[in-house]
Amino acid sequence: MNKGETPASVPSKIRERLYEKLRDPAYASAYVNDALLEGDEVVFKTAVGDIIRARGVVRIAKKAGINRSTIFKTLKPETRTSFTTFHSLLYACDINFSTQPLPNNKKVQIRKKAETVTRHSATGEIVIAKQKTKPTATRRTQGKRG
Repeated sequence: MNKGETPASVPSKIRERLYEKLRDPAYASAYVNDALLEGDEVVFKTAVGDIIRARGVVRIAKKAGINRSTIFKTLKPETRTSFTTFHSLLYACDINFSTQPLPNNKKVQIRKKAETVTRHSATGEIVIAKQKTKPTATRRTQGKRG
């Protein structure tokens, strides 16, 4: 903390510096990419929100064609947001989604839909349990095969 700064002003100065950096599309792109790699929706929404605030919510709302209040609702952790909305917001910030292959030394485990992840209470170990699924109904064909 510099002389003359109050403890309350330090976080705002840090935020100002971050927002200044996030105005650069290359920096903002790397910032949101790192958030995506975390694999946590709240981290991703926070990063997108930082970029939008850095560039001006009203300006981004106009450019994306989304209402300003909708943007704030979209960035709430409990709100389910579509891919299209995120794509529009990031595109308005001059950022585009892209993918790239993982390095060979990275192993990624992808959960199947019919599995649940739980944490064992005694050991803290993560357990993946398969759920029982109902058999799907089969259609009978009309007429005889000949």
